[in-house]
Amino acid sequence: MKKKILSPLICLTAAIVWGFAFSFQEIASNNVHLIDAFFFGGIRFGVGAISLIPVILIFEREKELPKELKKTKMKNTVVYGIITGSVLFVASALQQFGIQITQSSGKAGFITGMYLIFVPIVSFILFKQRVSPIVWGAAVIALCGLYFLCMGGSGFTVSVGDILLLLCSLCFTAHIIVIDKFIVKVSTLKYSAVQFATVAALNIIVGLFFGYVTWEGIVATIIPILYCGIGSTGVAYTCQIIGQKLTPPTVAALLFSTESLFSVIAECIFKEKLPTTSMLIGCSLMFLGIILSQLPIEFKKENGKLRVGFIKAEDSTK
Repeated sequence: MKKKILSPLICLTAAIVWGFAFSFQEIASNNVHLIDAFFFGGIRFGVGAISLIPVILIFEREKELPKELKKTKMKNTVVYGIITGSVLFVASALQQFGIQITQSSGKAGFITGMYLIFVPIVSFILFKQRVSPIVWGAAVIALCGLYFLCMGGSGFTVSVGDILLLLCSLCFTAHIIVIDKFIVKVSTLKYSAVQFATVAALNIIVGLFFGYVTWEGIVATIIPILYCGIGSTGVAYTCQIIGQKLTPPTVAALLFSTESLFSVIAECIFKEKLPTTSMLIGCSLMFLGIILSQLPIEFKKENGKLRVGFIKAEDSTK
């Protein structure tokens, strides 16, 4: 009974931390004249990688593995971690620039959250994995939500920031698919630490050529840096690992997707204002699309008739 109550709470904790992170990223973007997106990302992910070290020491000991297997696994962890980190670098940079332009953490949270719909669609296109009609319907609903979300006071407007966030969502789609292909060959937490270290390194390298940073900028954004570094990566990622071990994948994904909702709640709290009617409609439709995309519903033909039912738990984990 305790497990049934505790596991959803752990997953929900990760979603809350991720949702509020959008507001902290927006706060950091307000100091863009002192520290640019690349150096903010570099420091943030560097802190994130370091914060995982104690988690690795506690949860990921592999002394019982044979020496050769341990060596191969470590090599895979480093190589695949660098590849995954490169994808995450592009996704996170686009997200930070998108938030910087839109100045709306709520909108950023929902547009980014569309990766939950993009993942099965891209998997169908690239790997011919079957996609339920429910997912296609969810995509249409989410796109309608995106329309309302982009409604401004003078009508439908799509800013450069919105486009960057949409591209960011596609990059996170690629990130999730890459992780799905690599995860069975690596040490999970070490793999995450390597990818975060890669993101930090790439951000700083690019920042040295195109970015800028001041000590005042680091001091001004120290709270967003610590929250996004320790909270979004160390704490939330640990919650994700533990939560997914205790919770069926479909339920876990649904709980994680509520980060979009919490991003809007966080924006209302930090900015002390209510979202517009069109934004509420857009968020509601996109959230509905995200929920529908995660429901374990399938369509089957039996005796010439189309039947709708829920996928069994053991089938949904395959």
